[in-house]
This record gives sequence, C-alpha cells and structure tokens, in this order.
Amino acid sequence: MRRLTFSATAILALAVALLSPGCAELGRAVGMGGAPWGPALAPSGRDDYPPVAKDLGLTGRVGLECSVDARGYAHDVVIMESGGLVLDDAARKVFAEGHFLIPPNWSASGGPAQRFPYGVIFQLRGKPDVAHFDDNRLTVVVTGSSAG
Repeated sequence: MRRLTFSATAILALAVALLSPGCAELGRAVGMGGAPWGPALAPSGRDDYPPVAKDLGLTGRVGLECSVDARGYAHDVVIMESGGLVLDDAARKVFAEGHFLIPPNWSASGGPAQRFPYGVIFQLRGKPDVAHFDDNRLTVVVTGSSAG
C-alpha cells in the first residue's frame, strides 16, 4: 500500500490556496512517492489573471512542460497546448515567478533532471467552466472577475 505524506508547508500552501480568491490555486495534491506528476506550485497571493484577458473576457487553458530545480524554480518552460498569446504569456509568468514545493530528497532522487507536464486554467467568474486536462496533470487554476 502506498502512503502519501504531506509536509506542514504543503498543507499550509493548500489551505492558503483554497482561501485566497483571485490568485493561483492548486488543482491536485503534491506529486510525491513516484507519482507521474511533479511538485506543486505554491500559491503566490498575486492576481495572476492578465488584465487584458479580463477586459476581453478571455478564459482558457495552457498546457506546458518544465523541469524544477533543487531550489524549487521552473526551468525550460515549453508550451505544449496553447491558450493563445495572452494566456500563454501569463502561464509562463506564473511559472517563472512561482516557487514549487519540493520534497527533501528532490535532488537525490533525480527530480531536477526530469520534465513534468503542468496545466494552467484561466477561469473568470460567471463564465462557463474551462475544461480540465484529461491526463490529470497537476494544474494551477487562476481565477478572476471580468472587467465588464
């Protein structure tokens, strides 16, 4: 039987994400124990929804892939599924400015050498829900209110 262990930091990050409207939230649990997904991106507390996307009422999703270094920062972010120029740039910014919750043995287990799929969903309140990714990748949900 596989046992998942969550650190106090991961639990605190999840609580902050669930209680912080308008900022990035975690879409799945922290990937640990040989799971096919990478470490979770810690909630930022920033409003990561691009203002122009709010003004235009844009919602959508961006699929990307990256590696995560030993300090918890993304490297070599590649867009695998485009949500359009505005959302792609915003997704890159979320990952470039974000910090990942990495397990203590991340470097020893070869974590920084691996690449992981991630998703970013941009969802405006009052708009139809954006479809989640079928492969259950770790997903960041960025919510916002439309300007109009």
